[in-house]
Amino acid sequence: MANWSTKRRWVQEAFEALERAGYHVGSAYTAVKDPGRTTFVYRDRLWQGADMAGLGVASFGHVGGVHMQNLDTWEAYSAAIERGELPLHRAYRPTSDERLIRELVLQLKLGAVRPRYFKDKYDVNILDRFREQFASLRAESYLTEASDRVVSLSRPGLLRIDALLPRFFLPQHAGIRYT
Repeated sequence: MANWSTKRRWVQEAFEALERAGYHVGSAYTAVKDPGRTTFVYRDRLWQGADMAGLGVASFGHVGGVHMQNLDTWEAYSAAIERGELPLHRAYRPTSDERLIRELVLQLKLGAVRPRYFKDKYDVNILDRFREQFASLRAESYLTEASDRVVSLSRPGLLRIDALLPRFFLPQHAGIRYT
């Protein structure tokens, strides 16, 4: 089994090959040929707090301000459906601060965020609120810019974003494993 260093190298090599072929890296997981013509509504809207019903085993959804996850085995999921019940495993209504953090960590997977978006939506200056987290990313060369205009990750930061995001979590959410 490949270690994380090898996996990151493979993704970097894949991104470089795609970029040579005219693609643009759109997130830690996607590249598109023409970002002006291609949209990924699921990612772009959901990562800004839009509603989405989760369909399928262990699927996550976000509806009416409630974050939820379906049952995580086929047997339990299909049995609930057959009984005419919603196949929900858990649900949680996040606070405004938790919604801010959720959107920030999801949008950081795009490689850059606009602080103005969070100021307009949550009336929070993320550069102040997450000063220590951004400073640590910069010190580790994972952040290339943190200004009022944009917060941008370096390519190495983008390639390990999932491992970097827990530093933004509230203490009570750190260390939780999601299925």
